[in-house]
Amino acid sequence: MSSDAPIVSILITTFNRSRLLRRAIQSVLMQTFSDFEIVVIDDCSPDDTAAVMASITDPRIRYFRNEANVGSIHGDRAHVRRFLRELMRGKYFAYLCDDDYWLPPTLLQRQVALFRDNPDLAFVFGNQLSYNLTTPESYFEGSADSTITLTWDDIDRFFDLKTRRCKTPHMNYFKDLYPKRIMTSEEYLTCFSREPTTLNRADGGTLFSKSHFMEAGAMSADVGSEWQAGYEFKMGPASIGGVAFLDEPVLVTEIRHQNASFQRTQVEHYLDSVKSISLAFAVPIANASASRRRFLRHIKAETIRHLSHAYLENTMTIRATGQLGMCGADNIAQTVAFRQVMPVYAREAVRPTAKCARLLFRAELSPGNGTPATAVLRPAVRFVRSVIAAMLAKSRKVSHGR
Repeated sequence: MSSDAPIVSILITTFNRSRLLRRAIQSVLMQTFSDFEIVVIDDCSPDDTAAVMASITDPRIRYFRNEANVGSIHGDRAHVRRFLRELMRGKYFAYLCDDDYWLPPTLLQRQVALFRDNPDLAFVFGNQLSYNLTTPESYFEGSADSTITLTWDDIDRFFDLKTRRCKTPHMNYFKDLYPKRIMTSEEYLTCFSREPTTLNRADGGTLFSKSHFMEAGAMSADVGSEWQAGYEFKMGPASIGGVAFLDEPVLVTEIRHQNASFQRTQVEHYLDSVKSISLAFAVPIANASASRRRFLRHIKAETIRHLSHAYLENTMTIRATGQLGMCGADNIAQTVAFRQVMPVYAREAVRPTAKCARLLFRAELSPGNGTPATAVLRPAVRFVRSVIAAMLAKSRKVSHGR
């Protein structure tokens, strides 16, 4: 890193969202901490993104336009890998999506200070305020194409900073997600593994240590998860160092029906999440001591187990009510059940618990499955026996051979 390199690098990838891009950039430029660079990767947008970028003349912004669209083929993973390997110059980095934006102008200042006081930290992250844009009422004085932008100065119109509660039904905030502000690697991973779907929040308000991120091998694989990379972003680096948490709304995420979280099926999201979790631990487990390796394997298995529980509970909700929050018909068309979970457990050496067994059979036999109970139970029992036998054999191999 050269002597004139900034301390912080911020990546913003964009495609065809020039208005939102400008807002995201402005939320960074308003920061009281000024020693940063913004790297914008434009994935060959057909709109006026190039003109918008030309109109913003701050020298800390570096703009790169792809000659062809990359994200539609390789996803954001390709942009992040390019940023980490070729473009960023800072010691720390953030990855801000073009449709999200930062709230407090002191965010970077406080995050960098926490790194300086706690050099072992892998990342410093804040909480998110989700703005649900689902009805005309949720646009307030704006519209679907011109929604309001929240600022730190007027946040009290919608959110009480003292109680950390929303003042409108169109916004969500989950407070007290973690028990303390500064957490060791073990504390954070243990907490996260118990509620992975709840705690896998947007990463746009997170400042990462590049050295910890690279040591964890995060995003190092050529092929990885397509929509659920958050597990790899968080659990990989957290396997290497501690974590700091700011329990306040540092990031605003706009939730729309067309968001990636609500596209594809429950099965596709579940399997993509498992892939992300598996990749998160690949390098840390390979490089760990024997005792550390056992701990990380346990955390990996616990994360997958609780992830599976959450998706199985989604299945029962969908079959009982025919809906799941803001998810559309395509998302709930294919739900997670026995035939998806058990192969994952076998491959990832996750031991089924009594709770898991209850959830598996309740999901498989719940109304709406359309399969007679007798058609499920006998092959299910045979399959469970074979899976448990394979898992025990794999467990013995691991304990004796590694």
